[in-house]
Amino acid sequence: MSENGSGPEKDCVDAKQDGGQLSTASLPDSVPMDVDAKSQSRSFRYSLDFPSMGQCIIINNKNFDRRTGMNQRNGTDVDAANAMKVFAKFGYKVKVYNDQTVDQLKQVLIAASKDDHSRSASFICVLLSHGDEGVFFGTDGSIELKRLTMLFRGDRCKSLAGKPKLFFIQACRGTDLDPGIETDSIDDGPTKIPVEADFLYAFSTAPGYYSWRNTMTGSWFMQSLCEMISKYGKELELLHIMTRVNHKVAVEFESVSNSPGFNAKKQIPCIVSMLTKEMYFSP
Repeated sequence: MSENGSGPEKDCVDAKQDGGQLSTASLPDSVPMDVDAKSQSRSFRYSLDFPSMGQCIIINNKNFDRRTGMNQRNGTDVDAANAMKVFAKFGYKVKVYNDQTVDQLKQVLIAASKDDHSRSASFICVLLSHGDEGVFFGTDGSIELKRLTMLFRGDRCKSLAGKPKLFFIQACRGTDLDPGIETDSIDDGPTKIPVEADFLYAFSTAPGYYSWRNTMTGSWFMQSLCEMISKYGKELELLHIMTRVNHKVAVEFESVSNSPGFNAKKQIPCIVSMLTKEMYFSP
């Protein structure tokens, strides 16, 4: 019985009907809801028992069409080189694509999504460019970020289903600036899974905010990401590493700018995880 005793229990959706009433409609009674009935033990760690760690694709956009009005992204080549070095170190097959138009970067990722990843443990994509909330820029314009990441959903890239798909995104997500604040102290067998499962999106900044990049040493986020993965990738789980990335960016960086209103600003990365297991870069 349901909690209110009104009838048999059903799985319902939290969606409103056209009339504004909360829907009590459930899936048809004939659809079995047996996902909790699996009794076999399962690992809480993604398997690395594959011939390859997988592909790592880096989109590195530095120069933009004048008609876009976007500035050159000096320092991004440092980010790309650091990412290439650290992920190659952990066994990824790294490919760097420089100055990609929207159509070109779409084709690169479409091709990657159609590859056979059955011999790979995971997939990584590093996106370096200008951006806005939910938007990533090619050299000639913008595209919704979701249109790129959705190519690797479990129902579209089946050889990566159940495997970690990691997106590291260095791009602005708006035009807000974070002034910071002073504190007193800093201290598995076959199973049905959601098509959006096993993704991690590591954004360089929180929604709505600028993302900072040093023209000589690269972006704050990518500097920190590459350093922390290189240092802790053989011992810590990925989300533990990303917490250290967050800490390093938040505490160790502050903008130095002659532009009015842009000096002494802070930044915090934003990690969105749909991972279902722990992700390690080494056994």
